[in-house]
Amino acid sequence: MHKFVWVLVALMLASSAAGASDEACSKIKGFIVGLHEVDDFYVLPVGISGTPHQFVLELNAAYTKMDEAVANDLHLVTHDVQQGVQVRDNEGAFEKTAIVPTLQLGPIPKKDAGVLIAPHRRWWGAASGAAGINLFYGLDIELDLAHNRLGLYLPREDCEFVPPWPNVEYGNADLKIAPTGGFYLPMYLDDQKLIVTLDTTSRNSVMPFSSAHNLFGVEENDPRLIPAGFNEGGKAVYRFSFKTLSGGHNVTVRAPEIFIVADERTCGGVRDQRNWDQPWSSKCFGSGDLRLGTNLLKKLHFFFEIKKKKATFTLVEVPPNP
Repeated sequence: MHKFVWVLVALMLASSAAGASDEACSKIKGFIVGLHEVDDFYVLPVGISGTPHQFVLELNAAYTKMDEAVANDLHLVTHDVQQGVQVRDNEGAFEKTAIVPTLQLGPIPKKDAGVLIAPHRRWWGAASGAAGINLFYGLDIELDLAHNRLGLYLPREDCEFVPPWPNVEYGNADLKIAPTGGFYLPMYLDDQKLIVTLDTTSRNSVMPFSSAHNLFGVEENDPRLIPAGFNEGGKAVYRFSFKTLSGGHNVTVRAPEIFIVADERTCGGVRDQRNWDQPWSSKCFGSGDLRLGTNLLKKLHFFFEIKKKKATFTLVEVPPNP
């Protein structure tokens, strides 16, 4: 690594150990990774043992994945995934894992990084894999898709958080990161509190029909539902006009574009698409009531304090503070 990079890393680490002095708390130590929008998702540069690669940003997944052709070129030793652990996507299971000697994020090298290995996924496009949450362990995350920015910062556990957008309205929420991946936080849709999850790999924002019924009283024959075809799994998709998506009363997205998708899920031992008396998704399954795709994520600017389990966000129309 170039000398100035080592100096930067050393300064960042030293500042994190300096305590919670006023000077230490007044500055955020980190760097910005530039994102590039491709179709409905974003890719970021990741160095692998000194070679530049592109990875899809997949904050809705716990593990980083790599194309097996790339793993073979790097002569990585692969092993079977631990028995009892299964990770799947629409194209099949990830059955192999490997340790990469160095994954480079900006100026910071991540040593001995664990990745899942599988044949190339079509949705990765020209990317070499997908960057899951484990690639960012130990760092706080700023997400500003509208400006193609991914900020990675050293945590400041003893400091009160000061958002990078001073003197504007912002919202706060408790943050949950599921063991299987995904950021979950409470927000309000048409003044109804619900749990949202972030999906950085899909354009559309989607709500399961069961949640739409339990939260908003939507029925199968509701005239407000506008048929919009079928998804890849063959399930019916509908348009539905919501008025606001907000983080309390401070941050509000007007007329959010959200699709409702028919779902068949088991809750309390009952599997019936029309059994609407069951609790909605967040309470019944531990998942979100609404999945925010990039169409809505681009309207919000997030800062995630991972160790403190806090999310702060504002409307993206406010330019980020340099």
